[in-house]
Amino acid sequence: MDFASRHTASAPPPAAGADASSSAVTEEPEYLARYFVVKHSWRGRYRRILCIEASGVVTLDPGTLAVTNSYDFGAEFDRAAPESNATEFTLSVRTDGKGKFKAMRFSSPLRAGILTELHRLRPVHPVVEFPVLHLRRRTQEWAPFKIKVTSLGIELLEVHSGNLRWCLDFRDMDSPAILLLGDSYGRRSAEGGGFVLCPLYGRKSKAFMAASGSTNTVIISYLTKTAKSSIGLSLSVDNSQSMTAADFIAKRANEAVGAAETRHGEWSVIRLRPAAHGTACIESLSLGIGPRGGLGEQGDSVSRQLVLTNTSLVERRPENYEATIVRPLSAVSALVRFAEEPQMFAFEFNDGCPIHVYASTSRDNLIATVLDVLQTQRQCAIPVLPRLTMPGHRIDPPCGASNLQIPHHAAVDMEAANMYIKHLAAVAKEAVASSDTIPGAKIRLWRRIREFNACIPYTGVPINIEVPEVVLMALISLLPATPQNLTADAPPLPPPSPKAAATIMGFVACLRRLLTSRSVSSHVMAFPVAVGRIMGLLRNGSEGVAAEAAGLVAMLIGGGPGDTSMLMDTRGESHATYMHAKSVLFAQPIYVPVLVSRLKPLSVSPLLSLSVVEILEAMLCDPHGETTQHATFVELLRQVAGLRRRLFALFAHPAESVRETISVIMRTIAEEDAIAAESMRDAALKDGALLRHLLNAFFFPAGERRDVSRQLVALWADSYQPALDLLSRILPPGLVAYLHTRSDEDSQNQYDEVPLSRRQRRILQQRRALGGKSTETPEQGMPPNSVDDGDFRHANVGPYGGADVHQRHVSQYSTAHTPSPATSVDPSRAVPHVAVPESVPENHQLGISQLNSHPYSVDSTANGDLIESSHSDFSVPAQVVVGNTPVGSGRLLCNWYGFWRAFGLDHNRADLIWNERTRQELREALQAEVHNLDVEKERTDDIVPGSSVSEDDGSSDTLPRISWNYAEFLVSYPSLSKEVCVGQYYLRLLLESGSNYRAQDFPLRDPVAFFRALYHRFLCDADIGLTVDGAVPDELGSSDDWCDMGRLDGFGGGGGSSVRDLCSRAMAIVYEQHYKVIGPFDGTAHITVLLDRTDDRALRHRLLLLLKAFMNDLSNVEACVLVGGCVLAVDLLTVAHEASERTAIPLQSNLIASTAFTEPSKEWMYIDKDGTKVGPLEKDAIRRLWSKKSIDWTTKCWASSMSDWKRLRDIRELRWALSVRTPVLTSTQIGDAALSILHSMASAHSDLDDAGEIVTPTPMVKRILSSPRCLPHVAQAILTGEPSIVEVSASLLKAIVTRNPKAMIRLYSTGAFYFALAYPGSNLLSIAQLFSATHTHQAFHGGEEAAVSSSLPLAKRSVLGGLLPESLLYVLECSGPSAFAAAMVSDSDTPEIIWTHKMRAEHLIRQVLQHLGDFSQKLAQHCHSLYDYAPMPPVTYPNLKDEMWCHRYYLRNLCDDIRFPNWPIVEHVEFLQSLLAMWREELTRRPMDLSEEEACKILEITLDDLVIGENGSSKKSSELNLANLAKNIENIDEEKLKRQYRKLAIKYHPDKNPEGREKFVAVQKAYERLQASMQGLQGPQVWRLILLLKAQCILYKRYGHVLEPFKYAGYPMLLNAVTVDKDDSNFLSSDRAPLLIAASELIWLTCASSSLNGEELIRDSGIPLLATLLSRCMGIVQPTTPAHEPAARIVTNIMHTFSVLSQFESGRLEILKFGGLVEDIVHCTELEFVPSAVDAALQTAANVSVSSELQNALLAAGFLWFVLPLLLQYDSTAEENETNESHGVGARVQIAKNLHAIHTAQALSKLCGLGGDGISSPSNLPAFNTLRALLTPRLADMLRNYPPKELLSNLNSNLESPEIIWNSSTRGELLKFVDEQRTSQGPDGSYDLTESQSFTYQALSKELKLVMST
Repeated sequence: MDFASRHTASAPPPAAGADASSSAVTEEPEYLARYFVVKHSWRGRYRRILCIEASGVVTLDPGTLAVTNSYDFGAEFDRAAPESNATEFTLSVRTDGKGKFKAMRFSSPLRAGILTELHRLRPVHPVVEFPVLHLRRRTQEWAPFKIKVTSLGIELLEVHSGNLRWCLDFRDMDSPAILLLGDSYGRRSAEGGGFVLCPLYGRKSKAFMAASGSTNTVIISYLTKTAKSSIGLSLSVDNSQSMTAADFIAKRANEAVGAAETRHGEWSVIRLRPAAHGTACIESLSLGIGPRGGLGEQGDSVSRQLVLTNTSLVERRPENYEATIVRPLSAVSALVRFAEEPQMFAFEFNDGCPIHVYASTSRDNLIATVLDVLQTQRQCAIPVLPRLTMPGHRIDPPCGASNLQIPHHAAVDMEAANMYIKHLAAVAKEAVASSDTIPGAKIRLWRRIREFNACIPYTGVPINIEVPEVVLMALISLLPATPQNLTADAPPLPPPSPKAAATIMGFVACLRRLLTSRSVSSHVMAFPVAVGRIMGLLRNGSEGVAAEAAGLVAMLIGGGPGDTSMLMDTRGESHATYMHAKSVLFAQPIYVPVLVSRLKPLSVSPLLSLSVVEILEAMLCDPHGETTQHATFVELLRQVAGLRRRLFALFAHPAESVRETISVIMRTIAEEDAIAAESMRDAALKDGALLRHLLNAFFFPAGERRDVSRQLVALWADSYQPALDLLSRILPPGLVAYLHTRSDEDSQNQYDEVPLSRRQRRILQQRRALGGKSTETPEQGMPPNSVDDGDFRHANVGPYGGADVHQRHVSQYSTAHTPSPATSVDPSRAVPHVAVPESVPENHQLGISQLNSHPYSVDSTANGDLIESSHSDFSVPAQVVVGNTPVGSGRLLCNWYGFWRAFGLDHNRADLIWNERTRQELREALQAEVHNLDVEKERTDDIVPGSSVSEDDGSSDTLPRISWNYAEFLVSYPSLSKEVCVGQYYLRLLLESGSNYRAQDFPLRDPVAFFRALYHRFLCDADIGLTVDGAVPDELGSSDDWCDMGRLDGFGGGGGSSVRDLCSRAMAIVYEQHYKVIGPFDGTAHITVLLDRTDDRALRHRLLLLLKAFMNDLSNVEACVLVGGCVLAVDLLTVAHEASERTAIPLQSNLIASTAFTEPSKEWMYIDKDGTKVGPLEKDAIRRLWSKKSIDWTTKCWASSMSDWKRLRDIRELRWALSVRTPVLTSTQIGDAALSILHSMASAHSDLDDAGEIVTPTPMVKRILSSPRCLPHVAQAILTGEPSIVEVSASLLKAIVTRNPKAMIRLYSTGAFYFALAYPGSNLLSIAQLFSATHTHQAFHGGEEAAVSSSLPLAKRSVLGGLLPESLLYVLECSGPSAFAAAMVSDSDTPEIIWTHKMRAEHLIRQVLQHLGDFSQKLAQHCHSLYDYAPMPPVTYPNLKDEMWCHRYYLRNLCDDIRFPNWPIVEHVEFLQSLLAMWREELTRRPMDLSEEEACKILEITLDDLVIGENGSSKKSSELNLANLAKNIENIDEEKLKRQYRKLAIKYHPDKNPEGREKFVAVQKAYERLQASMQGLQGPQVWRLILLLKAQCILYKRYGHVLEPFKYAGYPMLLNAVTVDKDDSNFLSSDRAPLLIAASELIWLTCASSSLNGEELIRDSGIPLLATLLSRCMGIVQPTTPAHEPAARIVTNIMHTFSVLSQFESGRLEILKFGGLVEDIVHCTELEFVPSAVDAALQTAANVSVSSELQNALLAAGFLWFVLPLLLQYDSTAEENETNESHGVGARVQIAKNLHAIHTAQALSKLCGLGGDGISSPSNLPAFNTLRALLTPRLADMLRNYPPKELLSNLNSNLESPEIIWNSSTRGELLKFVDEQRTSQGPDGSYDLTESQSFTYQALSKELKLVMST
């Protein structure tokens, strides 16, 4: 059959009844293409329409469509060619057919399309063929073909037959158009690997390679040249890639297309293809379906899977699902539903892509789905055409590359719209006026209508355009009229022919485009005939016509897709417009039933129902439902409700919007019409629709269909008791309880307003706009754990109504799988939650906005097998009930949000077990019921066809109908048959707490009753009468002779010995959560005794947890204590020592780790039946003997620390060790629980009353715990090393000894301090708090009283004194427990703390563990062993060997100026006092009277055993002589010494041996004696004295101003340190010089800080001692002695001291008295390399110059001759740079010389009595006259100036003026004279100034000097 000719040829006369004469009129020629062009001529540029037809080219005037030029291809047209400009081209034509061809220039942006069409009809280039090899995709082989290059593109031909296999136009090539392939090695080469041609439109590329006789370069070059010369396109070639042919195949196969997009459908279709499969396959006018089923004679057809996603249409191959073509939805311009062919359809595109033609058995379903997705995604209407659009009807059709540069725009501009309307008006006027008298008038009008529809988008003309009324009259007259005498229930009119129907649809489509204009809409609404004909089309027998008319009506009243922004901007105007349109269109009531009746037929077209539902949406649903008149609204609602089961059938509609709208309509029915809603609920239940949608709602994958079903179930079942009863029978009560939880108002509003999130683009946004709100709509996407809904697509779907749909759903369930289970949810932990309707565990499409905006969220990726619920966003089903809401209010009463959400999650709670297995059981039950119901319906349909879906009218009452027996339907869950249930709670899940055994926060309806039921069940023997040979009867096999134990409360099909254990666990959880409600428990004592006596290990552990829960009540605590529960808990605590594996702590030493590999300690002995003592044995051996029945309960046993032999049954530890059954708790967990019980007991009664006074006697629990029976075991719990036990045990010990003096002072004897120090963990806060409260209150000195004199050092008062460094003790005492705990785990090496992890692990912990010995191993075998306390030798730390602690600082670190240059010091006075005290103590330290031999004798050991030889062996006494004794003492083996001391200390300690006190003290002194010898602490130590002196120097140097008010009290000791005997020639030895340096510096600093100290030093005769030391040192130092030499440093310090002391009168007198001191001061100025000493000497000279006697003494000592050269070393340039940074040694030396010069000038000024600095001194004329002679008078007078910089500058420069002549000559003469005077001493060693006063300069001898008299 000729397919295309029927669908694309010109139509008959427009009306069905047109006369024959008009059809015979010749129509206008059919053009192949039309383009807007600009013609370039000498007259100017003109706009024309270039029309291409098969015979030639025509140009038309755009305004009148008159032909301006016409050129025939035969004689008048030569060729077309592109120009250099991108848009220009030329046509070579001639007008007379005989002249020369002339080039006419045109321009158009679509030049490539125009030239392609012209070359197709009139080629310009010769055809060239190239032999090539084509790469086959499937075989990956190169096959021979031929490429034919034409003027317009490329054709691929078979070699032998020459048949066309593939073609590609140049205009349809992508960018890049050609890719060069690399060779097999990936190397880029033009000839190596071939090339790839890349088409547009989502089609696959093809690879070629030049065959023999050609090359790739030649082919590609010819392609690019031809495309450029013929079409004007530059084809880009990409040679940058190195892709091989194999890579190309892999890339082509793996191209992911829409993989991550949401799929909306998948269908099996037949693709009809032409012979050429490329992009140039445009269906021509004469193309039909050929013999191969394709388009044309050579065309073929292939099977494809057509996949619809959110953004694309994808064609896939069914065999491998490879994507072949991908087209974006945005490129689809129209859908074609061929009126003549019931299975064929096509897609038209707006980007130049050729039309795709398909055939499918489910065509209408497919088109409806695609149309719905298109309209939803693009928010505009998409046309469904009855035939293809003629290519010549559209102007500027899109084409390939040109379309990429000029994107398609959906809206038309005002100018173009006016032009098209003008064309319409021209022919409409003729058609209206002709009355069929003008031949062809209506044919031309039909032609213009088709052109108008092709050029104007379906969205219509601009809103403000004006349309002539004649156009509307013509269109309305063309619409067929409807008979007026038809009733409302009359069937549709007979359908017109397909061609006539297509024509009418074209009229309606044109009218729809025009009605977007305001003026047109108002005219039509005012024209009753127009309204009648439009509404009458709803009765048309053609479903296509009716659908088009319904779409037009929907548009007029605000329905259908559209841009909501217009609604938002013009709300009031649109509101009135829609209200008016509804009132006009539905003015006649008959149209309401006519509209609804189109939905009644069983086989109604999905497209028609889609359009009708759009009208219903606009009439009944928000936001436009409020514009519907009340009467119309009520009647329409009644009519829709009357559809009943036919309305249910619309839920199988392929269009999602229909399903959503029907849900909204049903909701509206429920809100507005209670009677109709009730009948629909009843119908849904009886028809089985509720059952079916329950199945969908529960088990459909996340998506719209599932959410629609959930919406319907909520509408039908809410407040409808039969439906709720049905839910209660098929679901567990705990799940149904979610429906009765409370939801807040906001959530209910969300549920009411936004039932479906898919509607948010169209309904929700409009609604929010009307309400003044805005709602963001997130992108839709499938959840990561949702099921691929490929099994639920619309493939091969027939009519969507009736039983076929339901049967299809049942079959789908058999192959689908549900989403993976989500996290287990506990609804008990939440506050009342909202009731959002369609939320599910995943963020799928429906309800996603509600979920995103909601404060609660669900983890959809968590494991569904969790046993403990952790979600906190559910209401409590057991306690919260929804309040009553009036029926008919439209508000849902049940919390469907919580119900759906809970269904999708896994629950393992006491009241609900819900998981994947139970869901599967429910699914199977529902599927079976649905299948049975469908089978019965089908069987009934066979008897009476259609009866199962017949309407509920009176005529059907006599027909047999099927109604579902829902009243007896229930679901049982076999997987729950084994669960133990008590009081409607599953005990197993109630028991399953977390790993920390904390109870779940789970609500109970009546906790008291449930707890008592559990205790009752616990007391009953679960085994009596209910087992056979230890087995439950049900487990032996089913039998009618046994009652069903599964119905027995407490068993649930299980039972036996496990019930007692389960009940105890449940009681613990319930009581811990509800102890305030339950109150005191009378059975606490019973539980306590049972815990002790039971031989069931698992039950004991459960009872322990139960007893822990009981401790929340005071009465229970008292009852437990009265029966011995306190001691019982302590014994349970000792079980923690049995732990085989302990928590790994990184700080553990090798000693700790080695214990894991030691042999178990053997501690137990027993007496066998023969009375023989057997042992010692380990505990496991006792267990083996018990299993062999070698021992029994009466066997007597004994272990260390036991006072006597006891029977085995009386030893709690062994009795528990021999228990049966597997333990539930680990030893550590038992200890944790026991400690918790002890803490609760200890805190039950406070030892303080309300007034804060201590109560007496001490509370019972504290008395019991502080007894020797309990306190040691609590302390020993620290040895377990488990962080949790250590922490709580330390806290418990602190609570026990606080305000308990007797326990406080004896705590040390338990070893608690040793155990705590041996703990390697970092959680030390509790231990630190225990230390802080107890360490200074212990009677560890052996006395009964713990009080120790506070005057003793902290290390002596603290029990930790010998174990921890004093710095840590100071932190503990002064900074508190927190700081101590932090310091213990830190690495510090500062003046305040020296402590490292190594010190803690390798010294403290190691030595403590060595002291404890194997006690930890003993505890593992005998948990009740008691530690024998023995004082521990002090811990030695090598890091502190050369350190000295004073007050709060380590002195060596403090004195380290390099590492800690400015370490802050606090408590300055106290620190100084401590330094002085330690200094005094060090000086008074005397060697102990006890000798080493005596000490060894007391320790009962010889030096032979202690001293280690060079090879590590002990030395013999013969090797020890007195000379080497001191050296050998240092080699004492400290470990041996400590072991011997530990042995004797245990033996003679007063706590163990009251008569051994004296011996114990002697042992301590002997140990201290040997320790002192080892450490070299016999007598004062020089290094300690030096540190003490340096620390005082630092203190005075940094904080002298703080200490100024205080007199220094250490001068006697300090002066003694600087005293040097005259005969002592070794006073500057290496060991004594540092002491002298520090002492001399301290003297200087103390004097400098306070005048009180200087005066005190003078009174203590310090000057003579210092003068003597200075004299001794000056005899050693030389002028070239460096400053760092000890003598130089001492001299510097002494001179600084004299510079201070010389300020006192008494000091000057002492200086004057001491002979030789002045000479030493003068000689100090010679020390060139000790500038500090020089400055101090000059300052001292200046200070003593206030005395005449000292002036003369200085002059006699030659002061002038030693200091005058210093004046000539001044450099003013160095002084200028002094403020800047000086570089190099030279700069620093010059600055020092400048200071010397300044101080010299000041000293000379005072020596002469000039007082330049303002301090008066006696005048000394000899000195002044000498200086006048030496310095010249003018310069000497400058000594009066202060500061003396002018004098110094002049002395060191060359001056020549009437007053001063001074130059290098005079300086040379002066220095020469000074040198001569130094050597001219008198007989007594003094100097005379007489000669110097008459000194004259030879350089000035010829100068005349005038002296002015005054």
